[in-house]
Amino acid sequence: MKTYPLNEARAEFSKLVERALAGEPQRVTRYGKEAVVIVSEDEWRARGRSAATLGALLAQHARGGSLSEPTTNRPWKERPLGLDFA
Repeated sequence: MKTYPLNEARAEFSKLVERALAGEPQRVTRYGKEAVVIVSEDEWRARGRSAATLGALLAQHARGGSLSEPTTNRPWKERPLGLDFA
């Protein structure tokens, strides 16, 4: 995978798109750090979705009933709001 700094990628964007369409992903860096990868639409759609999203994980735990309040002893006292102000 060829890597381009952002300013060079901006100047050569058409070339990056052509290479990505030919099946060669193109990496773009920003401030010297990896930022994005340009891939074709077909490659993007064909990628594996093995990792669940945060929303899917939360929904899974909620359905299983594992998102209830923890039963551990809390180190603070429960008190109604507003009683600190007189």
